[in-house]
Amino acid sequence: MSLRQFWIQTQDLTIASMKSRYRKTWAGFIWVVLNPLLMFGVQALVFRKFLRIDMPDYLLFLLGGLLPWIFFTTTIQMGTPVFVTQAQLLRSFKVNPWVILGAQVMDGFINFVASFVLILLPFYLFYDRSPLLLALLPLALAPLLIGTLSITVTLSILNVFHRDINFVTGFVFSLLFFLTPIFYPREFIPPGYAWVAALNPILYFIEPFRLVIHTGSLEEFLPALLKSAGVAVVFTALGFLVWKRKQNDFYLKL
Repeated sequence: MSLRQFWIQTQDLTIASMKSRYRKTWAGFIWVVLNPLLMFGVQALVFRKFLRIDMPDYLLFLLGGLLPWIFFTTTIQMGTPVFVTQAQLLRSFKVNPWVILGAQVMDGFINFVASFVLILLPFYLFYDRSPLLLALLPLALAPLLIGTLSITVTLSILNVFHRDINFVTGFVFSLLFFLTPIFYPREFIPPGYAWVAALNPILYFIEPFRLVIHTGSLEEFLPALLKSAGVAVVFTALGFLVWKRKQNDFYLKL
């Protein structure tokens, strides 16, 4: 299959999947925005007013971490079981499995972009940030998208052989939410526990995006981007190696 064919099929399947999901819902695509908006509202109330986290432009800081977190975790959780749930389709029609997985990731990415435009962008402009900084967003989003895809590839393949992976993933993410500086700055982590943040791959994917949105510091952005790209490359290599080892038994285990 050529790259062009792969892209066309992925686009068609993504559109079909989104239409099917929202076909009988009264709000349809509004749920894409409503979910992160409600999460943001609750967390802003708890962490800003109840726990009194005091930092400049905290609402922008929170959104800059929360939206990529939702994209990352939701996409992986929906993508991990996709080969198992679509096993009949894969066996019967010999559909390229990467088209199905690619459509799942693109679905999540479209939701993320919609949330960004409708929720975060108004906040960004309200805080009087330079529109020129938005030109850096594609650079920040590339490692996030590639890393999310690579991790989803790895987990979805492993889930074919070990079905517990799907359940473990959700549990791990519920723990990582509190270990990842989403609603608190990284500086709040005591020096003795800094290694926890250093070993957290999600943080490396979120930081370049948040730096563009919140601080707009090029001096901090470029090193964060290089780290994020490096982590994405590592997970891409891992996904490739897992597929090479498992591809011969892949269809037998579906």
